[in-house]
Amino acid sequence: MLRKIYRAMVLGQAASAAYKTSATMSDEILDDIGQTRGSFVNNVIESVRKELDREDREAAAKKLANNYHKNFGTKPATATVNPNLVGAV
Repeated sequence: MLRKIYRAMVLGQAASAAYKTSATMSDEILDDIGQTRGSFVNNVIESVRKELDREDREAAAKKLANNYHKNFGTKPATATVNPNLVGAV
């Protein structure tokens, strides 16, 4: 339940910020980025909604993995990343 309240608050704040931002943009700027005032706000809200959905999926996968390891008495595999090799491939 708290997650739903949090989600509603975040989406409301995103909508408010997008609306205020679109109000300060001229029609020429909106035309340059291929948006209307309404589509700008809708796209921002949809972007935030997708990010929240992604975070929910990651949290659910992590919880599922932790439950698996807890039930079977195994330890999750950890990977070490050599920072010198990041971006080398």
